[in-house]
Amino acid sequence: MTRWSQVMKREKLIDMLDGHPLPKARLRALEQSLQEGKEADWRILRNIPAFGSCAFQPFLARLHKDADIRLFCAGDMVAFAGDDSAAMMVVLAGTVRCEQPQTLFFVELHRGEWCYQDNILGNTPTFGHDAVAVTNVLVLVLYRHAMQNAMVAYPETRKVVIANETWRKKTGCPDPAGLQVFRKLPASLLSDVVEEAKPVYYRPCSLLYSSGERVEDNAMLFVLRGELQLAIMGIEVRRIGAGGYVGLHHFMGLECPEPNVTIRSTAACDCLLLQQSTIQKALDDDLMEDDMLPYTASVRVLAGGEILDAFGFPVGDGSAKNVPDCVEQSEVFRACSKSFVAQVAEIVEDLAFWPGEKLYSQYEEGDMMYFIRAGRVRLEVLGRRDPEVVEAGTTLGDMAVLDQVPHYVETAYAETHVWVRALHKKLLRRSLSSFPEEERCMLGQVHAANPDIFG
Repeated sequence: MTRWSQVMKREKLIDMLDGHPLPKARLRALEQSLQEGKEADWRILRNIPAFGSCAFQPFLARLHKDADIRLFCAGDMVAFAGDDSAAMMVVLAGTVRCEQPQTLFFVELHRGEWCYQDNILGNTPTFGHDAVAVTNVLVLVLYRHAMQNAMVAYPETRKVVIANETWRKKTGCPDPAGLQVFRKLPASLLSDVVEEAKPVYYRPCSLLYSSGERVEDNAMLFVLRGELQLAIMGIEVRRIGAGGYVGLHHFMGLECPEPNVTIRSTAACDCLLLQQSTIQKALDDDLMEDDMLPYTASVRVLAGGEILDAFGFPVGDGSAKNVPDCVEQSEVFRACSKSFVAQVAEIVEDLAFWPGEKLYSQYEEGDMMYFIRAGRVRLEVLGRRDPEVVEAGTTLGDMAVLDQVPHYVETAYAETHVWVRALHKKLLRRSLSSFPEEERCMLGQVHAANPDIFG
């Protein structure tokens, strides 16, 4: 849709008003009343409690530079109660009245005074009151994402600002150091991971990444609070809440295809971008070689290297492999056309599991089919004494996804570090709608591959 806009410059407006003395006088009076606001700079932020104990000139100057300055005329609504903007407002000139809707309670704010401090800190999700312009006013609007960018630019202010974010204690904010990928790593390194991470904020319904876009700088996006929706071809495949993450494979330096998921926030989200460079510095440090063994072992197995025990000896026969075309080579699609299989390979999601983690449980509804690219998976069935261990190249959950059985017929655990490519049932159905003849081929192949079940 084409949009048109017109811009009127001040000089043109003054020229136009030359023959109209009354409107010109009113404009002059308006400018004069707001003159003190035009002269305001970063020093007007020094007395705000959220920044008072870190009144660092470059930090406050960056905040002031990235803020918006808005003009409101007398009687205008400056803000509404219930607005979910993560922002605060500082009066530069004029008078603003903060009032509770449907009550007589109000507070008037003048130059240098502020409101909605808890909103920019993330402690309150919505504005708690209305704000109305009593006179013509200039208002400085500071945003949470701009504050976080300033914290990254001036890390010495970070601890002070975060100390005022009381939601971190009230909500039991998850610690990224507890992620499996960082298991058994030195505490000093984990502290660096958190310290060097970049805080980011997303409003509800924000688009974080489109299909084909990876997390910037190969970082890993860790969710502190809120919820993210992951979708492929417009179909939701899963949701990630507090403690979840995306971008693990590229963070670990694995040769992984570009992500094909679209990621949006379903609620206000505070996240951390855990920097790959922090881990890389530790890997490059010869003195930390032994400390990094748990991490390098996980990278080795996920990349298809040898699977070793705690003493460095091969587990089983020591064989291991990485099967990048595990989808294309799956027995499930052996009878299908190449064009169909090529389409399916583009709608899977790459996931990683650590030893002991569960992929799915017996009797759960079969929503996902898993193609093992690297690692080993242990399959346990109720009533069967000995579990079965399967390796890269195996397909799991296919019968449940194809509705040949009502649910998963076994429980799957990661025996080692495991890289799987996951196909959602709804996406498979979408693909089959374009290739109706392929479903018969697939079902015939599944029946042939499972004679004990189908007789």
